[in-house]
Amino acid sequence: MATRKASIAFAIQRFKGFWEQFRKSKRGITGLSIVIFFMVIALFAPVIAPYEPINPMEDVGQYPAYGPGIGRKIATRLCYPAWYKYMPNVPKGKIDLSEEFYNSITYVPEYKKTFQLFGRVGEENATDDVLFLSRRVSTLHSITATYLNESSDSIPSSDYVVKQYDPREIMLKKTYPNGTVFKVMYTTGVDIVENIEVIQDPTFASQTSFNEWSISTDQGFNVEYNSVKGFSNDGCLEISYLPTALPPETAKVTLSRAFKYPYWEPPRQVLMHLSFKLEGTQNASITFFFTREDKPEPFILRAYQLNASTSYEHKYFDALAPEVKANLGSEHPLDLIFAYPSNYTFSMQVTFDNPNASTKLYLDNAHCVIYGNAFGLLGTDNDDRFPRDIFSTLVYGTRISLLVGMLSAVFSTLIGLFLGLISGYVGGIVDEGIMRFADLLLVLPTLPLFIVLIIALRSVGTLISIWNIIIIITFFGWMGFARSVRSMVISLRERTFVEAAKAAGGGTMHIINRHILPNVFALVYITLATAVPGAIILEASLSWMGLGDPLVASWGKILYDFQSAGIALTKGLGEYWFWVFPACIAIALLATAFILMGYALDEILNPRLRQRR
Repeated sequence: MATRKASIAFAIQRFKGFWEQFRKSKRGITGLSIVIFFMVIALFAPVIAPYEPINPMEDVGQYPAYGPGIGRKIATRLCYPAWYKYMPNVPKGKIDLSEEFYNSITYVPEYKKTFQLFGRVGEENATDDVLFLSRRVSTLHSITATYLNESSDSIPSSDYVVKQYDPREIMLKKTYPNGTVFKVMYTTGVDIVENIEVIQDPTFASQTSFNEWSISTDQGFNVEYNSVKGFSNDGCLEISYLPTALPPETAKVTLSRAFKYPYWEPPRQVLMHLSFKLEGTQNASITFFFTREDKPEPFILRAYQLNASTSYEHKYFDALAPEVKANLGSEHPLDLIFAYPSNYTFSMQVTFDNPNASTKLYLDNAHCVIYGNAFGLLGTDNDDRFPRDIFSTLVYGTRISLLVGMLSAVFSTLIGLFLGLISGYVGGIVDEGIMRFADLLLVLPTLPLFIVLIIALRSVGTLISIWNIIIIITFFGWMGFARSVRSMVISLRERTFVEAAKAAGGGTMHIINRHILPNVFALVYITLATAVPGAIILEASLSWMGLGDPLVASWGKILYDFQSAGIALTKGLGEYWFWVFPACIAIALLATAFILMGYALDEILNPRLRQRR
């Protein structure tokens, strides 16, 4: 017992001495601080990251129309970071724009008619019959026509029409000479638009959420909160109708929620969902619409027929659906509805077909979500179904980089240490066999070989997981360390203390464990620290080429998603820098941290460098 206590005390004393030297190294402390920072992020990723990294959803279970276990997406594709709204160089509010178009006069013999088509300057084909602007028109200032002879005219307002229900389209009333260039000067609105949940409690979880609705009814209606008749046996909104002595021609009830839309740019998408159950013998219909405070006419989105049923039915729709476009007579209904900042009202109007029959209607899971172009700390990627929060993916990617780097380094170092000890001490045919096998692996091109191996695994139906990648990196990462250990062991086995151990009857494993291993262990710490960066970069490289695990979030996968989206080619790195640069910085920073720790350990544990200091 005394010997064990003395050993523990001695180990603690050695560690204190090592720490005293290590903390004097600026490089070592810097690297250790960075590694600890990333470890904390990896450990508390579920707390730090607000969303799942692969298929992020919100309100799971509240959208039964989507299916069990599925919620709505958190945002639209390619959102900007939400903090862009505080950037002075990001345009917001009213802005003046100019766009140029050219015309092409085409005669079609079948119709015996000449058509004037328009195209954007810089594009090859003219295919539109109107001037199709990239943004909606708030105020049109001028349209200038420049002819082939370089003369120009200002087109009077009587010769063009901005379509009322499609404020991006301008129709010219006259035909102009072929090749005429039209310059349109107009004012539009741009903004950083964040998501708006119009209905704060769509599941009617309490009486308070029910009281937030404005309700207008015809005679005979009673609208109240029901705490047990909801889709999940929870709260819902109950509409009861009893015919009166003089029933009205139509029996209607309107449920409304007021909200403010403070942005100059229309949203990208509006999503709506409703669960309902109609009891009784008659049918009903429900109409969804928006109203704006300066425009009394409603923007009717869509109507559904409700049939009597003993169970809940579910409906959902997108405000960009063809039915909505047809109802509003516009290809860009959101431009029409959300033309500028204003106060709005979202309404659901229920109409019963037979005012002479009593009935009950239960409403639940009433969602209305307005999606903007900004979300989270780093925006979203371009996934079609469930756009991912880039910040959450970056945070969870820390786990994968640390896991791959540290496990690959530990396993490859242990393998290299074992084989190097055996090869150096035993010698002979064992040494020759191990070293020739190591030489064979060393001359193979690592990255191309990894690519071939992973593609081969995929071709036979094997799912590439992060563990496959760790095994492959480990298998091809031990050779250099094994050769270094072998060289040290060959020198150590000729020392007098090893000869004395042999003379005392010490066995091979006893001598390796008690006399040789402690003398090479300093190299283990250095190798562990310096092997991690290579494994991190290698995993990121494989994921960047699309050869990583598709089911886990990693920094390399972020780079792969960015590359496959083609954003760099279509819009350049400047507009969506927040998608790619944070992952690149994280890879470089973590790799550099381990390298700095390796340098510090080398200065402390390497006898030559220690003497020099």
